[in-house]
Amino acid sequence: MARIAWGIMGDSRGHLTRALALLQEFPQHEFLFVGGGSTEDLRGLGLRVFSLPVPGTILSHGRVRGLATGVHFLRLLLHSPETLRGLRAALEGFRPDLAVTDYEFFLPRASRALGLPCLSLDHQHVLTKCRQEPLPGQSLNRLATTASIRLLFSRASRYLVTSFFPAPPLGPDTEVLGPILRRDVLALAPRSGGHVLAYLRTGLPRDLAGALAATGREVRVYGLGALPAQGPLRFLAGERAAFLEDLASCAFVLCNAGHNLASEALFLGKPVLAMPSAMFYEQYVNAWHLRGMGRGDFFIDPARAGEALAGFEKNLERFVAAGAQGMEPGNASAAAAVNRLLP
Repeated sequence: MARIAWGIMGDSRGHLTRALALLQEFPQHEFLFVGGGSTEDLRGLGLRVFSLPVPGTILSHGRVRGLATGVHFLRLLLHSPETLRGLRAALEGFRPDLAVTDYEFFLPRASRALGLPCLSLDHQHVLTKCRQEPLPGQSLNRLATTASIRLLFSRASRYLVTSFFPAPPLGPDTEVLGPILRRDVLALAPRSGGHVLAYLRTGLPRDLAGALAATGREVRVYGLGALPAQGPLRFLAGERAAFLEDLASCAFVLCNAGHNLASEALFLGKPVLAMPSAMFYEQYVNAWHLRGMGRGDFFIDPARAGEALAGFEKNLERFVAAGAQGMEPGNASAAAAVNRLLP
Protein backbone atom coordinates (compact mmCIF):
# COMPACT_ATOMS: atom_id res chain seq x y z
CA MET A 1 0.00 0.00 0.00
CA ALA A 2 1.17 3.52 -0.82
CA ARG A 3 0.04 6.96 0.27
CA ILE A 4 -0.90 9.46 -2.45
CA ALA A 5 -1.77 13.15 -2.05
CA TRP A 6 -4.14 14.06 -4.89
CA GLY A 7 -4.82 17.70 -5.78
CA ILE A 8 -8.00 18.61 -7.68
CA MET A 9 -8.96 21.92 -9.27
CA GLY A 10 -12.50 22.16 -7.91
CA ASP A 11 -13.90 24.97 -10.05
CA SER A 12 -15.73 22.42 -12.23
CA ARG A 13 -16.65 18.76 -12.06
CA GLY A 14 -14.36 17.53 -14.86
CA HIS A 15 -11.25 17.33 -12.69
CA LEU A 16 -13.19 15.62 -9.91
CA THR A 17 -14.66 13.10 -12.35
CA ARG A 18 -11.18 12.17 -13.55
CA ALA A 19 -9.95 11.66 -9.99
CA LEU A 20 -12.94 9.46 -9.16
CA ALA A 21 -12.31 7.36 -12.26
CA LEU A 22 -8.70 6.72 -11.30
CA LEU A 23 -9.50 6.18 -7.64
CA GLN A 24 -11.24 2.98 -8.75
CA GLU A 25 -7.91 1.75 -10.16
CA PHE A 26 -6.15 1.97 -6.75
CA PRO A 27 -8.24 0.20 -4.10
CA GLN A 28 -5.03 -0.74 -2.25
CA HIS A 29 -3.71 2.80 -1.74
CA GLU A 30 -4.48 5.49 0.84
CA PHE A 31 -5.37 8.99 -0.35
CA LEU A 32 -5.40 12.54 0.92
CA PHE A 33 -7.38 14.72 -1.48
CA VAL A 34 -6.39 18.38 -1.65
CA GLY A 35 -8.57 21.18 -3.02
CA GLY A 36 -11.81 23.09 -2.71
CA GLY A 37 -15.05 23.60 -4.60
CA SER A 38 -16.33 20.29 -5.98
CA THR A 39 -13.45 18.49 -4.23
CA GLU A 40 -15.44 18.82 -1.02
CA ASP A 41 -17.93 16.28 -2.42
CA LEU A 42 -15.40 13.55 -1.65
CA ARG A 43 -16.10 13.94 2.06
CA GLY A 44 -19.54 12.45 1.41
CA LEU A 45 -17.81 9.31 0.11
CA GLY A 46 -15.88 8.94 3.36
CA LEU A 47 -12.61 10.14 1.84
CA ARG A 48 -10.06 12.42 3.50
CA VAL A 49 -10.00 15.98 2.16
CA PHE A 50 -7.71 18.91 3.03
CA SER A 51 -9.58 22.08 2.03
CA LEU A 52 -7.85 24.78 -0.02
CA PRO A 53 -9.03 27.91 -1.84
CA VAL A 54 -9.71 27.52 -5.55
CA PRO A 55 -8.12 29.94 -8.06
CA GLY A 56 -11.04 29.42 -10.45
CA THR A 57 -12.52 31.57 -13.18
CA ILE A 58 -15.52 33.68 -12.13
CA LEU A 59 -18.41 33.58 -14.61
CA SER A 60 -21.53 35.72 -14.93
CA HIS A 61 -24.26 35.24 -17.55
CA GLY A 62 -22.03 32.92 -19.53
CA ARG A 63 -19.05 35.30 -19.66
CA VAL A 64 -15.76 35.46 -17.83
CA ARG A 65 -15.59 38.31 -15.31
CA GLY A 66 -11.96 39.26 -15.89
CA LEU A 67 -11.64 41.89 -13.16
CA ALA A 68 -13.41 39.76 -10.53
CA THR A 69 -11.27 36.74 -11.47
CA GLY A 70 -8.09 38.82 -11.17
CA VAL A 71 -9.07 40.28 -7.77
CA HIS A 72 -9.99 36.80 -6.50
CA PHE A 73 -6.62 35.43 -7.56
CA LEU A 74 -4.68 38.34 -6.02
CA ARG A 75 -6.41 37.68 -2.70
CA LEU A 76 -5.49 34.01 -3.00
CA LEU A 77 -1.83 34.94 -3.62
CA LEU A 78 -1.84 37.33 -0.67
CA HIS A 79 -2.80 34.49 1.66
CA SER A 80 -0.76 31.81 -0.14
CA PRO A 81 2.15 31.68 2.41
CA GLU A 82 -0.32 30.80 5.16
CA THR A 83 -2.12 28.32 2.89
CA LEU A 84 1.13 26.60 1.93
CA ARG A 85 2.25 26.33 5.54
CA GLY A 86 -0.97 24.55 6.43
CA LEU A 87 -0.70 22.24 3.42
CA ARG A 88 2.93 21.35 4.14
CA ALA A 89 1.98 20.49 7.73
CA ALA A 90 -0.83 18.24 6.45
CA LEU A 91 1.52 16.52 4.02
CA GLU A 92 4.15 15.97 6.70
CA GLY A 93 1.48 14.34 8.86
CA PHE A 94 0.18 12.18 6.00
CA ARG A 95 3.68 11.24 4.72
CA PRO A 96 2.73 10.62 1.06
CA ASP A 97 4.91 8.65 -1.36
CA LEU A 98 3.69 10.66 -4.35
CA ALA A 99 1.67 13.76 -5.18
CA VAL A 100 -0.68 13.86 -8.16
CA THR A 101 -2.12 17.19 -9.26
CA ASP A 102 -5.09 17.61 -11.59
CA TYR A 103 -4.57 21.31 -12.31
CA GLU A 104 -4.43 22.21 -8.61
CA PHE A 105 -2.40 25.30 -7.70
CA PHE A 106 -0.92 24.65 -4.24
CA LEU A 107 0.04 20.95 -4.11
CA PRO A 108 2.92 21.12 -6.65
CA ARG A 109 4.45 24.05 -4.75
CA ALA A 110 4.21 22.32 -1.38
CA SER A 111 5.60 19.13 -2.94
CA ARG A 112 8.68 20.95 -4.23
CA ALA A 113 9.34 22.44 -0.81
CA LEU A 114 9.21 18.93 0.71
CA GLY A 115 11.16 17.17 -2.06
CA LEU A 116 8.10 15.07 -2.93
CA PRO A 117 7.72 13.88 -6.56
CA CYS A 118 4.64 15.40 -8.18
CA LEU A 119 2.86 14.06 -11.25
CA SER A 120 0.57 16.34 -13.27
CA LEU A 121 -2.48 14.61 -14.74
CA ASP A 122 -4.90 16.78 -16.75
CA HIS A 123 -5.96 17.82 -20.24
CA GLN A 124 -4.99 21.50 -20.04
CA HIS A 125 -1.29 20.79 -20.56
CA VAL A 126 -2.06 19.58 -24.07
CA LEU A 127 -1.73 23.30 -24.89
CA THR A 128 1.81 23.72 -23.51
CA LYS A 129 3.37 20.25 -23.35
CA CYS A 130 2.20 18.97 -26.76
CA ARG A 131 2.51 20.15 -30.33
CA GLN A 132 -0.55 22.17 -31.35
CA GLU A 133 -1.10 24.41 -34.36
CA PRO A 134 -2.32 27.92 -33.38
CA LEU A 135 -5.98 28.44 -34.22
CA PRO A 136 -7.00 31.32 -36.50
CA GLY A 137 -8.51 34.33 -34.78
CA GLN A 138 -7.50 33.16 -31.29
CA SER A 139 -3.99 34.61 -30.89
CA LEU A 140 -4.65 36.67 -27.75
CA ASN A 141 -6.80 33.96 -26.20
CA ARG A 142 -4.08 31.40 -26.86
CA LEU A 143 -1.33 33.63 -25.46
CA ALA A 144 -3.27 34.39 -22.26
CA THR A 145 -4.23 30.74 -21.69
CA THR A 146 -0.81 29.22 -22.31
CA ALA A 147 0.91 31.91 -20.22
CA SER A 148 -1.46 31.16 -17.33
CA ILE A 149 -0.80 27.41 -17.58
CA ARG A 150 2.97 27.87 -17.67
CA LEU A 151 3.14 30.40 -14.85
CA LEU A 152 0.56 28.97 -12.47
CA PHE A 153 0.10 25.25 -13.13
CA SER A 154 3.42 23.87 -14.38
CA ARG A 155 5.41 23.03 -11.23
CA ALA A 156 5.14 19.22 -11.46
CA SER A 157 7.98 16.73 -11.97
CA ARG A 158 6.29 14.84 -14.82
CA TYR A 159 3.18 15.28 -16.96
CA LEU A 160 0.43 12.91 -18.06
CA VAL A 161 -1.82 14.57 -20.64
CA THR A 162 -5.21 13.00 -21.34
CA SER A 163 -6.66 13.74 -24.77
CA PHE A 164 -9.33 12.39 -27.12
CA PHE A 165 -7.30 13.67 -30.10
CA PRO A 166 -3.68 13.02 -31.17
CA ALA A 167 -1.21 15.34 -29.41
CA PRO A 168 2.52 14.65 -29.90
CA PRO A 169 4.47 15.46 -26.68
CA LEU A 170 7.18 18.11 -26.88
CA GLY A 171 9.59 16.55 -24.37
CA PRO A 172 10.54 13.41 -22.45
CA ASP A 173 8.80 14.63 -19.29
CA THR A 174 5.38 14.26 -20.96
CA GLU A 175 3.25 11.24 -21.85
CA VAL A 176 -0.07 11.45 -23.72
CA LEU A 177 -2.92 9.07 -22.85
CA GLY A 178 -6.49 8.54 -23.91
CA PRO A 179 -9.32 10.09 -21.86
CA ILE A 180 -9.95 8.91 -18.30
CA LEU A 181 -13.51 7.56 -18.03
CA ARG A 182 -15.43 6.41 -14.98
CA ARG A 183 -16.65 2.83 -14.80
CA ASP A 184 -20.30 3.86 -14.99
CA VAL A 185 -19.52 5.36 -18.43
CA LEU A 186 -17.48 2.34 -19.56
CA ALA A 187 -20.43 0.09 -18.62
CA LEU A 188 -23.01 2.01 -20.70
CA ALA A 189 -24.65 0.41 -23.73
CA PRO A 190 -25.15 3.20 -26.31
CA ARG A 191 -28.31 3.25 -28.40
CA SER A 192 -29.86 5.62 -30.87
CA GLY A 193 -32.56 7.98 -29.63
CA GLY A 194 -34.21 11.12 -30.90
CA HIS A 195 -33.46 13.66 -28.18
CA VAL A 196 -30.55 16.11 -27.88
CA LEU A 197 -28.50 16.19 -24.70
CA ALA A 198 -27.32 19.73 -23.98
CA TYR A 199 -24.83 20.56 -21.24
CA LEU A 200 -24.25 24.30 -21.03
CA ARG A 201 -22.38 25.38 -17.93
CA THR A 202 -22.07 29.00 -19.09
CA GLY A 203 -25.76 29.59 -19.83
CA LEU A 204 -28.27 29.25 -22.66
CA PRO A 205 -28.34 32.28 -24.99
CA ARG A 206 -31.77 33.24 -26.33
CA ASP A 207 -30.77 32.63 -29.97
CA LEU A 208 -29.54 29.15 -29.14
CA ALA A 209 -32.70 28.33 -27.15
CA GLY A 210 -34.84 29.37 -30.10
CA ALA A 211 -32.75 27.36 -32.55
CA LEU A 212 -32.96 24.25 -30.35
CA ALA A 213 -36.72 24.60 -30.01
CA ALA A 214 -37.02 24.77 -33.80
CA THR A 215 -35.23 21.45 -34.40
CA GLY A 216 -38.35 19.40 -33.68
CA ARG A 217 -36.40 17.31 -31.16
CA GLU A 218 -36.79 17.08 -27.42
CA VAL A 219 -33.81 18.81 -25.79
CA ARG A 220 -32.72 17.68 -22.32
CA VAL A 221 -30.70 20.53 -20.83
CA TYR A 222 -28.23 19.97 -17.99
CA GLY A 223 -25.91 22.39 -16.24
CA LEU A 224 -28.47 25.11 -15.47
CA GLY A 225 -30.43 23.28 -12.78
CA ALA A 226 -34.06 22.14 -12.68
CA LEU A 227 -36.20 24.88 -14.28
CA PRO A 228 -39.67 25.06 -15.89
CA ALA A 229 -39.77 23.61 -19.40
CA GLN A 230 -39.72 25.91 -22.41
CA GLY A 231 -41.57 24.05 -25.17
CA PRO A 232 -39.41 21.03 -26.12
CA LEU A 233 -36.59 22.19 -23.83
CA ARG A 234 -36.53 20.33 -20.49
CA PHE A 235 -34.20 21.69 -17.81
CA LEU A 236 -32.99 18.88 -15.56
CA ALA A 237 -31.02 18.61 -12.33
CA GLY A 238 -27.56 17.08 -12.53
CA GLU A 239 -28.41 13.61 -11.17
CA ARG A 240 -25.66 11.44 -12.62
CA ALA A 241 -27.60 8.24 -13.35
CA ALA A 242 -30.28 10.14 -15.28
CA PHE A 243 -27.65 12.19 -17.10
CA LEU A 244 -25.77 9.07 -18.23
CA GLU A 245 -28.99 7.41 -19.36
CA ASP A 246 -29.79 10.48 -21.48
CA LEU A 247 -26.23 10.55 -22.82
CA ALA A 248 -26.29 6.89 -23.83
CA SER A 249 -29.60 7.25 -25.69
CA CYS A 250 -29.32 10.70 -27.31
CA ALA A 251 -29.03 11.52 -31.01
CA PHE A 252 -26.18 13.95 -30.37
CA VAL A 253 -24.61 16.16 -27.70
CA LEU A 254 -24.51 19.96 -27.60
CA CYS A 255 -21.95 21.38 -25.17
CA ASN A 256 -19.24 24.00 -24.62
CA ALA A 257 -16.50 21.53 -25.68
CA GLY A 258 -15.25 20.61 -22.23
CA HIS A 259 -12.89 17.65 -22.55
CA ASN A 260 -14.63 15.30 -20.12
CA LEU A 261 -18.10 15.35 -21.65
CA ALA A 262 -16.73 15.37 -25.21
CA SER A 263 -14.66 12.27 -24.36
CA GLU A 264 -17.64 10.46 -22.83
CA ALA A 265 -19.79 11.27 -25.87
CA LEU A 266 -17.13 10.12 -28.33
CA PHE A 267 -16.56 6.89 -26.39
CA LEU A 268 -20.29 6.17 -26.79
CA GLY A 269 -20.22 7.06 -30.48
CA LYS A 270 -22.28 10.24 -30.04
CA PRO A 271 -21.57 13.19 -32.36
CA VAL A 272 -20.81 16.49 -30.63
CA LEU A 273 -21.85 19.99 -31.66
CA ALA A 274 -19.72 22.40 -29.65
CA MET A 275 -20.10 26.07 -28.80
CA PRO A 276 -16.77 27.05 -27.17
CA SER A 277 -17.01 29.61 -24.39
CA ALA A 278 -15.26 32.93 -24.96
CA MET A 279 -11.79 33.12 -23.33
CA PHE A 280 -11.57 29.32 -22.86
CA TYR A 281 -8.94 28.55 -25.49
CA GLU A 282 -8.84 24.88 -24.53
CA GLN A 283 -12.47 24.54 -25.61
CA TYR A 284 -11.67 26.04 -29.02
CA VAL A 285 -8.89 23.48 -29.45
CA ASN A 286 -11.20 20.63 -28.46
CA ALA A 287 -13.89 21.87 -30.84
CA TRP A 288 -11.40 22.26 -33.69
CA HIS A 289 -10.29 18.64 -33.28
CA LEU A 290 -13.88 17.39 -33.12
CA ARG A 291 -14.36 18.86 -36.59
CA GLY A 292 -11.00 17.58 -37.83
CA MET A 293 -11.76 14.03 -36.67
CA GLY A 294 -15.12 14.08 -38.43
CA ARG A 295 -16.85 13.34 -35.12
CA GLY A 296 -18.69 16.64 -34.82
CA ASP A 297 -18.60 20.35 -35.53
CA PHE A 298 -18.67 23.70 -33.74
CA PHE A 299 -19.93 27.26 -33.96
CA ILE A 300 -18.99 30.39 -32.00
CA ASP A 301 -21.75 32.96 -32.44
CA PRO A 302 -25.09 32.00 -30.79
CA ALA A 303 -26.84 34.16 -33.39
CA ARG A 304 -25.82 31.52 -35.97
CA ALA A 305 -27.04 28.59 -33.90
CA GLY A 306 -29.95 27.85 -36.26
CA GLU A 307 -27.63 27.61 -39.25
CA ALA A 308 -25.15 25.48 -37.27
CA LEU A 309 -27.84 23.05 -36.07
CA ALA A 310 -29.30 22.67 -39.56
CA GLY A 311 -25.87 21.90 -41.02
CA PHE A 312 -25.12 19.49 -38.19
CA GLU A 313 -28.38 17.58 -38.70
CA LYS A 314 -27.61 17.35 -42.41
CA ASN A 315 -24.26 15.66 -41.65
CA LEU A 316 -25.43 13.65 -38.64
CA GLU A 317 -25.21 10.24 -40.35
CA ARG A 318 -21.62 10.96 -41.41
CA PHE A 319 -20.68 11.92 -37.84
CA VAL A 320 -22.31 8.75 -36.49
CA ALA A 321 -20.45 6.59 -39.03
CA ALA A 322 -17.14 8.19 -38.04
CA GLY A 323 -17.90 7.39 -34.41
CA ALA A 324 -18.20 3.68 -35.11
CA GLN A 325 -14.41 3.36 -34.81
CA GLY A 326 -14.68 3.84 -31.04
CA MET A 327 -12.08 5.34 -28.70
CA GLU A 328 -9.60 3.69 -26.34
CA PRO A 329 -9.77 4.99 -22.73
CA GLY A 330 -6.53 5.89 -20.96
CA ASN A 331 -7.45 4.53 -17.50
CA ALA A 332 -5.08 1.56 -17.50
CA SER A 333 -2.19 3.58 -18.94
CA ALA A 334 -2.67 6.33 -16.36
CA ALA A 335 -2.79 3.81 -13.49
CA ALA A 336 0.40 2.16 -14.76
CA ALA A 337 2.15 5.54 -15.01
CA VAL A 338 1.21 6.41 -11.41
CA ASN A 339 2.35 3.02 -10.17
CA ARG A 340 5.72 3.40 -11.92
CA LEU A 341 6.43 6.48 -9.80
CA LEU A 342 5.53 4.83 -6.51
CA PRO A 343 8.31 3.31 -4.37
